Amino acid sequence: MLLSIVQLSLRSVRGTKLLKPAGLRSTIKCEYGTKWTSRKPVAIVNEDELFDSDDEMSRDDKQSVFKTLRRRSRAKTREKNEVVEKTDEIRVSSTGIKYVALDANNKFISSLMIDIKTKKNREKSGQILLEGFRLIQDAIQAGLTPKIIFFSRISDIQLLSLSEEVELYKIPYRTIQLWSNLTTSPGIMGIFKIPDMAARNVPENAIPLTIICDNIREPGNLGTIIRAAAAVGCEKLILMKGCVDVWEPKVLRSAIGAHFRLPIITSVSWDDIPSLISEESAMFLADNNVTYDLKNDTINSKSNLRSIENNDNYVEGDTNNDINANNDKLIESDMINEVISQTRKPTAKTKSLVKKLISELPIESYYTLNFTEKEVVLVVGGETEGVSLESCKMLRERNCTRVNIPLTNGIDSLNVGVAVGIVTFEMRKQFVTRQIDDE
Repeated sequence: MLLSIVQLSLRSVRGTKLLKPAGLRSTIKCEYGTKWTSRKPVAIVNEDELFDSDDEMSRDDKQSVFKTLRRRSRAKTREKNEVVEKTDEIRVSSTGIKYVALDANNKFISSLMIDIKTKKNREKSGQILLEGFRLIQDAIQAGLTPKIIFFSRISDIQLLSLSEEVELYKIPYRTIQLWSNLTTSPGIMGIFKIPDMAARNVPENAIPLTIICDNIREPGNLGTIIRAAAAVGCEKLILMKGCVDVWEPKVLRSAIGAHFRLPIITSVSWDDIPSLISEESAMFLADNNVTYDLKNDTINSKSNLRSIENNDNYVEGDTNNDINANNDKLIESDMINEVISQTRKPTAKTKSLVKKLISELPIESYYTLNFTEKEVVLVVGGETEGVSLESCKMLRERNCTRVNIPLTNGIDSLNVGVAVGIVTFEMRKQFVTRQIDDE
């Protein structure tokens, strides 16, 4: 028994010398006499301090080894990524269509989509995105060649007439849905080069009609106007500066391929309009308001009209005097030019001036007018903004006539796209009827 106790004591002493504790204290509270003392451990020393080793390394050597291991791990990650990219191999479907299968997280997809999601990026890259089989098919039938087609099913591209130079990429549907502008994506998207729509040929059986869109800000309305213009056989469509981008996704969906069926001239200033329309043409303004209430308007007299421009040189004459109408019109045109040069954005005063100028134009119901006498120019404004002051100036100079659509049941206005459809198809009916009578 005594021998066992001695052996255990020697073993504990040897173990204590081997560990070489550096000021370790127990966390257990021990009772010494009548007081309790808390023993807190000192930080554990490193492995080299606990165990004597002949082959111990210096701190610098260990840091260099750690850096080497870290570089190896990074190299392995790069190799792994390269392997993933190499797995995107060219495949051939059962129908003989060659395509490349891309992973859902491939950066090639995101980089392309970012370049065409905004107007600024679309103009910079010169590319647009068409989504859906029908829209892509209409573009191809119009002579456009897609650069890239993304699809999720082989059946989506089998009916398309694609050349060999088109790059085909099969990607998961969830990736297409991620970049889609629709709630439920059709599963196919195409990237095309922006076409020169102004150089497009005039459609067959077109009527001598030019439509000018001013301040059309709603994408759905512009798409409806483009669709109606193409359906009626309009010679050309002019979009003034300030209209919504013609390649905006909602405009494309509303037009349903009509972009590729008639000449469209975009970002036009009013100074360029005389070179785009004939001097002999008759101008009309689509308007639902028969009269304007100018009693509470800030612009209800010539004196108020001139007070807007703060013209100190103007002296109001006697209202009973016989003033030359042409001279008065010339003076007001000069002041309108001054307002246009001084005003960058529409204000309450400019809007009141627009209302007054429009109220001075003669108005007729659309079915009582004869549109077949001359080439026709129809101006339409946005539902909220209306036409601009620049357009009012030109309409006034060209003796424009307001075209009114009579409404019932307390409805005071129509959607601008619907109004364009009603007026333009009345124009087409008259041209067709005249052609039949001539024959």
